[in-house]
Amino acid sequence: MQQAAEEYRGYRIDVEPIKDCSDLWDFEYTITSLAGGEPRARSKTVGGYATADVARFAGIAVARTEIDNLLAS
Repeated sequence: MQQAAEEYRGYRIDVEPIKDCSDLWDFEYTITSLAGGEPRARSKTVGGYATADVARFAGIAVARTEIDNLLAS
């Protein structure tokens, strides 16, 4: 599977689409601080996206929201 990666607000986001049991796409993502620290891995296995591209896009959006929440607290 083709992964997506980007940097956002001091973090690196890596997203990998994964095919679920009903032939739809979900994703796993990892966020890592560019300043160092342990990566945080998450997965989304309920969404059921039609294509791998949509799952990658959704994964980046969810990871950005998590980073925004981390920085707000």
